[in-house]
Amino acid sequence: MYIRLNMLAGDPARLDEGARYLEGTVRPHVEAQPGNRGLAFLTNADLGLCVIASYWDSADAMTASEQAVQVSRKEMTELMSGTVTVEHYEVPVFVRRSRPQAGAGVRMVRIEGNPATLDAAIEEFRNTAIPELMDMPGLCSAQLMTDRITGRSIVVVAWEDAAAMAASRAAAARLRADMIAVTHAQIRSVEEYRLEFSSVREGDTRSLIERNIELWNARDREGWLAAADLHRLELQAPGGLRLLGREAADTVWSMWHEAFPDNRLHITGIHADDRGGVHEGRFTGTHTGTLRGPAGEIEPTNRTVDAPFCSVYEFDEGKIISAHLFFDQVELLTQLGVAPAGTSSGS
Repeated sequence: MYIRLNMLAGDPARLDEGARYLEGTVRPHVEAQPGNRGLAFLTNADLGLCVIASYWDSADAMTASEQAVQVSRKEMTELMSGTVTVEHYEVPVFVRRSRPQAGAGVRMVRIEGNPATLDAAIEEFRNTAIPELMDMPGLCSAQLMTDRITGRSIVVVAWEDAAAMAASRAAAARLRADMIAVTHAQIRSVEEYRLEFSSVREGDTRSLIERNIELWNARDREGWLAAADLHRLELQAPGGLRLLGREAADTVWSMWHEAFPDNRLHITGIHADDRGGVHEGRFTGTHTGTLRGPAGEIEPTNRTVDAPFCSVYEFDEGKIISAHLFFDQVELLTQLGVAPAGTSSGS
């Protein structure tokens, strides 16, 4: 995995405006690029500093995306009345105990090392630092970014919140001292930020499914659409629904969000392999809008539903290319109070 870091220093008073532009305009555009694994946005509101990190499957994907992101980078910098520097790294170590949420504390430690001993430093971090970090209360994730040409590295550790990050400072400082004594590197800086959002996926299909669920529940239509390859997407659902491409994604989104505006997807279990996965879950919501399906329309009943379902996904290059939804139609109709007598369930 590879990362592009945009380090932006600007007007603290314009940080909120910049964040809205990044979330609404930049994020969908970047996440739609081939090989993208998501974005993370960090801020230091007091100083007007922000870090925009985009993650990529490969160095080639990161390089190919450069032209596509130049305009949005320039506009973001101008919006913040600031300046930006761009850095590129490999990410040889990325571990996650839990997905950090908005408001998480993030510490970045910049390290000056020797390119000739970088591989040994990576192994030391993986074998010594990671186990100790994982034992620290409140830790969410840790990653090591490296530049093999210069020998420079950045350690990024996310904590549940600012309080957990503050509580970790003494233990983290001792760990840094131990690591420096072994690797003979030098600490360049220690920086702390607040996480505004992260859509970063490790790249495994379980993470992709979890992210798809998060985007659905957040009502992030553009982000949810960007998680699929809209040129290749195939969708099947109960009632004989079979759709392709953008129409498939738009139909599913509109059908359920219009009929159940407060709906949520819940996880009972996720089972995944290298090519795809299965999400076994529950769909909950209140039927306050018209449900438009293959068999016709059902006017609002104002009833709540809690319906089990199963979605089977196939992925290619980090994008959904196939989705097959299964649920008991009779069970859903019964909960809505409209199931006709003598019907049988199906998928």
